[in-house]
Amino acid sequence: MKAKSLQQIADSAGVSVRTLRRWLVPHKQQLAGLGYTPGMKALPPSAVRYIAEIFCLDIE
Repeated sequence: MKAKSLQQIADSAGVSVRTLRRWLVPHKQQLAGLGYTPGMKALPPSAVRYIAEIFCLDIE
């Protein structure tokens, strides 16, 4: 899995970036442990994989 932006992940989920950010709030600590910090341009592959698993997204 490659690094992706929040916009790319939001597009895969069919939601806006704002909605995706709201969905990620309860998972803030887990994402921080995977190397994600708010304001990053691209999420690390481990964080992308975590988001894909939690929200059942098919992200290539």
